[in-house]
Amino acid sequence: MVITLVPKNLTKEGSVFQYFSPAQECNVCNLKNVCHNLKPGSYYRTVKFREKEHKCFIHEGDKVYTVEVEEEERSLMIPKKIAKEGAKVTYKRPDCDDYSCKYADICILSYMKDKSKLKVNNVLEGKCPSGFDLVEAKIE
Repeated sequence: MVITLVPKNLTKEGSVFQYFSPAQECNVCNLKNVCHNLKPGSYYRTVKFREKEHKCFIHEGDKVYTVEVEEEERSLMIPKKIAKEGAKVTYKRPDCDDYSCKYADICILSYMKDKSKLKVNNVLEGKCPSGFDLVEAKIE
């Protein structure tokens, strides 16, 4: 569990968000080490709202709130040949245009950029119905 600061819209328990990086304006803030203690590109789920608020000059309402978060495991379609639990792999988006596929949101419409480094946590049962040699995996 990690304690961090988020804007009001992410304080509800169960809210999921992706952390990117600090804004340039954050460099002068005394709270930057608490706001930016998350891994860039990772997803987090709010597990507890602590109701403590702090001034912030970049978020709506000029405030951020203290919450506890956990890193959220994400699914992604990856080549079967590299889908081994514990493997550290480089992602490459498949050359597919089937947007009606039930896996499109974790495959061709995924948040992952080409050449991103990721770790395979678990290989699932999902297989590509379009004939690509892809399987569903939980990644970090």
